[in-house]
Amino acid sequence: MPSDDVHAVRSATTVTCHYKRAGVSPPIEMLERFRVLARKRAAGRVLDIGAFRLEDLLAYHHVSYLAMLDAKPDLRGERPDLPTEFIDGDPASLPFPDRAFDVVVCRFSLCSTGKPESALTEIGRVLRPIGQLLFLEHTRAPGVVGEAQDRAQEMLHGCRRCRLNVEVLVQLQRAGLVVRRADWYWPSAHVRAPLVQGVATHPDPQYERELGWLRNPIRRTGDPLWPGR
Repeated sequence: MPSDDVHAVRSATTVTCHYKRAGVSPPIEMLERFRVLARKRAAGRVLDIGAFRLEDLLAYHHVSYLAMLDAKPDLRGERPDLPTEFIDGDPASLPFPDRAFDVVVCRFSLCSTGKPESALTEIGRVLRPIGQLLFLEHTRAPGVVGEAQDRAQEMLHGCRRCRLNVEVLVQLQRAGLVVRRADWYWPSAHVRAPLVQGVATHPDPQYERELGWLRNPIRRTGDPLWPGR
């Protein structure tokens, strides 16, 4: 296996987001808002990536099947009322068939995988056409704050730490998903990357058709490929 691939696998399996580490508390306000979002929208077959607190499980009510990936081991057995399966693996290579889930919940996990775009592409693959991705991640900020994150990430290059400057919304777009809602949170008590939470889905069929028309406009037979030339 090439060294880059080895580093990617190691990053996916051993690096943990700093918000999940002992002694580091993520903003409670943002966590509670995200749990409310999950309580309202997570139903049916749900894939949860990155659960690390009991409260994350308590948010689920209308779930027929729950797959837990990259969850803390001490959460096993905490919700015996839910048909739950704990799975070890890399978000960039999900062990599930296409269109297997109604909802995917992803929290503080994109920074820990070596290929966040591949992870989101995989999430899109296992998400049903009308399914929803609920995400809570820290992200690269715009402007000078983002530049500072880039410099800090360069200093930490090679360290077993989560990446500080993953552009979450950009990665979602590159993976072919559409962001329907995005709420930002800027920590005030300490200097850390801003958080973003929201909802993403597959593109609507009408959106894909209109995008196709823009890319391939209808031409009459004999019209030049480049009008005006």
